[in-house]
Amino acid sequence: MRLPCGAECLVKGETRNPALIFLHGVGSDASSWEFQLEEFSPRYLTVAWNAPGYGGSVPSEIFTFPSLLDVLQASLEELEIESAHFVGHSFGGMLLQELVQKTPERVKSMVLYATSPAFGKTDANWQKDYLQNRLEPLQNGKTLVELAPDIIRSMTGVDPDPIGMELAMKSVEGVSTEAYIQALKCIMGFDRRDNLPKLNQPVLVLAAEKDPNAKPMMMERMASKIPEARFVCIPKVGHLAHLENQESFHQVLNEFFMSIEK
Repeated sequence: MRLPCGAECLVKGETRNPALIFLHGVGSDASSWEFQLEEFSPRYLTVAWNAPGYGGSVPSEIFTFPSLLDVLQASLEELEIESAHFVGHSFGGMLLQELVQKTPERVKSMVLYATSPAFGKTDANWQKDYLQNRLEPLQNGKTLVELAPDIIRSMTGVDPDPIGMELAMKSVEGVSTEAYIQALKCIMGFDRRDNLPKLNQPVLVLAAEKDPNAKPMMMERMASKIPEARFVCIPKVGHLAHLENQESFHQVLNEFFMSIEK
């Protein structure tokens, strides 16, 4: 559905149930959460949110974490969701950290999945090179859809589910090149390490053994900074664990949510 604020959300489940919000990464749209909407909608009002320029969401000339928070919070208000459980993947995990820092009362619990409390290295030249390496193929005329097969292969682990990989490709088609570039530029300089010790919600830090981006050792250190956070590393999968091995991903999330509902 397209909300008045311009954000498109995929919604599945009953409004009487607790809300569970999924936030996508840089290179995929909300459709990448299709398996999770199916799995969790019997117990939750599940919502997969599209950032501006992703899926059917209206693009925006301004794409910063503050502007994204404005749209996300407007989306929650228009959906009449006061607070929710959240799962943030990669870039979506960074946005979730921004949300909980600004409005902690909105976050019942959080799954920080294949993400980081700060972007890469603080060295400005490293960040510049990182961005340029990802922009150069696009500047040379390649499309994001053309680049997607190699990008996806480089991020996945051992024997990813073929159906999940088809969905990964499909979700790339919902990402405009402009929004992709905006999101890459948005994460430059991201750093919420200072807020980790202040988190008092139930937190699951979820890593993947073969993830080349959000490596398990880094994520375990992140979890150690969060009071009573749980750390889980799913074996054999990479950065797209929710698509590579849905069964293992769902088992971890179900165990976490069941434990905090007791």
